[in-house]
Amino acid sequence: MRWAILGLSAIGSALAHPPLGWWWLALVAPAPLFALLSGKRARTGFLYGWWWGFVYALVLGFPLTYLVNLRTGSWWLSAVGWVGIAALGALFWGLFGTVAARMPASGWGWLGMAGLWTLCQWLRGLGPFAFVWGHLSVSLYRAPVLIQIADLMGVWGLEFLLALVNALLGACFLKALSPTGGKGMGEGAKYPLVALALTLLIWLGYGVWRWAHWSAPALQGEAFRFAIIQPNLDLTRAYTPREWAPIRARLAELVRQAAGDRPQLIILPESVEPYPMPEVEWAFEFWRQLAGQTQTPILVGGYRIADPITRQYANTTHLFLPDGTWRYHDKVQLVPLGEHVPFREQLPFLEAFGVVERDLIPGDSLEPIRMEPLRIGAVICMESTYPWIARLMVRNGANLIVVLSNESWFGRTAALEQHLAYSVLRAVETRRFVVRSAPQGVSAVIAPSGRVQRVPAFQEAVVPYTVQLLSVPTLYERWGDWIVSVSAILALWGWFRGVRSPAGRVSSARPEAT
Repeated sequence: MRWAILGLSAIGSALAHPPLGWWWLALVAPAPLFALLSGKRARTGFLYGWWWGFVYALVLGFPLTYLVNLRTGSWWLSAVGWVGIAALGALFWGLFGTVAARMPASGWGWLGMAGLWTLCQWLRGLGPFAFVWGHLSVSLYRAPVLIQIADLMGVWGLEFLLALVNALLGACFLKALSPTGGKGMGEGAKYPLVALALTLLIWLGYGVWRWAHWSAPALQGEAFRFAIIQPNLDLTRAYTPREWAPIRARLAELVRQAAGDRPQLIILPESVEPYPMPEVEWAFEFWRQLAGQTQTPILVGGYRIADPITRQYANTTHLFLPDGTWRYHDKVQLVPLGEHVPFREQLPFLEAFGVVERDLIPGDSLEPIRMEPLRIGAVICMESTYPWIARLMVRNGANLIVVLSNESWFGRTAALEQHLAYSVLRAVETRRFVVRSAPQGVSAVIAPSGRVQRVPAFQEAVVPYTVQLLSVPTLYERWGDWIVSVSAILALWGWFRGVRSPAGRVSSARPEAT
């Protein structure tokens, strides 16, 4: 019965994300996990946490099967890869369950569990296989009032609040089901409902206030005009030069069409230029001359040869100015298995799953691309899922965040909408406009309030926009992921209180059925 409850809890939590996007489930669905972990042995806690995380990752990560099948042509390998990644990713939830099981059902237990959850989610973004897709707080992008507090705490602060709300709900369940009405559960166990109400009141109160401020029609910033080009191209395959020639001609036509509205910048998606520049001179000259002919700066995704000896590429954003000047920015955070393969020689079996054949080289700078008064924070595709990248670019002076992306690899699956959600959080964290340009969708402009204006997906489009270049600092920009340090302290203290309590010592000694 407990395993079924945990499975349903995980499924409900995953359904908070697109395609259904029932964001309110994130506020209630994980609560059974927190409740069932209370007072368990470490081994049981690990199994409960791992099972919950495995089911959650399976449901949320289903679009991965489309990607693996696209690269391998095998649905069998797609299923194996999907299950394997879900099983490995669930280890972070297993870690959460192991430690959370030792925490008391009291005030420190609530805070400790919330801190531990946040810490485990943050840890997913470290190391050579760093991948933070699917943390629970991203589902709140459709509830803009609830994400406003990200300008103070960042996305990990939202994760902390969601975990705290669910921990308190779990405590309410335990109190209601206890024959003694919560007596004997520890000091502070009597008041989870009061703590829950206060948490939601503060969270919502701040959100309403900041939403009203940042939704004002006029923001204090210099107006800037640009145009997004969504060429409706499938960039999952390699084109021959003969196949690409008419596509290149069409891109030039779209650029000239966009220039007719006299924008100050034209933006095209990631990987639209397949040949490395400036090494392939004719490709480089194509864009340089196009910027000169239209008298409009062009920002376009492509590549360059970052290592002339190994001839390895970097994933690069190129800026071509009308005077012939060229500037660029290399992607810093590469996608594990998609742009580089950690421990490739030690893990040769990964080749069967269609991983990238040759590693790209990461960039080493988070400086914005400068074209005064514009300072572009160029965020390339999956980099938008890592909050520190946009934050450091803004800290270095960026007044507009531009996300060049290529979601062709996920077809028409929910991953397109899931990826958009991260850009909404980046806009609120930094209080900057965020512009997304994708070959087929989802292209969009996100205001600092989190409001989204979309370009219809899977349609060729040239769309002009005007935004404000803002330079208002946020607490998150200045202090970064301070909530992670606080979470680590709360998790350690909650665990310490749990193992020192008489209830904790008794429960660790008694046998228990799982």
